Amino acid sequence: MLVNCFHTLTGFAFLLLLAGSAQAYDAENLVVARQGSMPVIFAVPHDGVDPVPGVPPRSQGTTVRDLNSRVLAERAADLIEKRTGKRPYLVVAKFSRKFVDANRAEHEALESPEALPAYRAYHVHLAAFIAEVRQRYPGGALLIDVHGQASDAGTVFRGTRNGWTVKSLVARHGEAAILGEASLIGPFQAAGWQVHPTEPGAKEHTKYNGGNTVFAYGSNNPQGIDAIQLEFGKSMRDDPRAAEAFADAVISFERKYLSDSK
Repeated sequence: MLVNCFHTLTGFAFLLLLAGSAQAYDAENLVVARQGSMPVIFAVPHDGVDPVPGVPPRSQGTTVRDLNSRVLAERAADLIEKRTGKRPYLVVAKFSRKFVDANRAEHEALESPEALPAYRAYHVHLAAFIAEVRQRYPGGALLIDVHGQASDAGTVFRGTRNGWTVKSLVARHGEAAILGEASLIGPFQAAGWQVHPTEPGAKEHTKYNGGNTVFAYGSNNPQGIDAIQLEFGKSMRDDPRAAEAFADAVISFERKYLSDSK
C-alpha cells in the first residue's frame, strides 16, 4: 500500500483521500506536517500519545513509544534554522503506536479499519513532501526517519537496508556519504557518541537496519529520495548535546551532498 500510495497520489488525490477517510474523526488532528525550506525531511512515527477515536489498542506488534524522538527532531530543526535560516520539513505522528504503527506497511500497521484515516494522513503528508523536494531540489534530498532504541543508551544506529535506501546517494558520492566522518553519522561520533556501523563494508544491525518508511520512500524506488533511519539511544533523545550534533550532521550533509540546496 505505501509504495502504491507514494507513486500514485498527487494533487487533488491527496485531498480526496483525506476527505474520504476522515468521517469518524479528523485525522489531520493526529498528524503534524510542517513545510520546510531545505531538501531534508524529518519523519517521527513513534512518539505520539494521542488515542485514535473509536479504535482499541493493537493486540500484536510493537507498541512501545520512542520517547523524546520528537523532542530531538524539533530541537535539531530549531538549531538548523537558527544557524542557517533554513528548516527541515517535518512529519510527526501524534497518534500513539498502541493504535497505529506508521512505520509499517498498511496491512501490518493497524488492526481496526477505523484507524486507517490516521495512518493515511501521516503518509499522505510524507509522500507530498517527498514529491515537493524532488521537484524543488533536483540535486538530491534526504528523508531522515527518527526513532529511539533501547539496546544502547549512547548509540545511534544507521538504517538504510545496508545501503539500499540510499542507492542514489552512494552512486553519486560513494560509501563516505553514509559511513565515517563525512557522513550523516560522523558528527555524532565526533561529539563523543557511539555510532553503528563504523567499519567500511560492515552490515547494519539487523534490528535497526531500516523499516518500512525508508524502504517505501528511499531512492531504491524510482520516485523516492535517499532515506536513512536513525535509531537514537535513550540518553541521546533528551540531551541538548545530541540535538546539537544532529543539527551539525544535517547542515554538513546538506552542504556536502545536496548540491542544489540554496
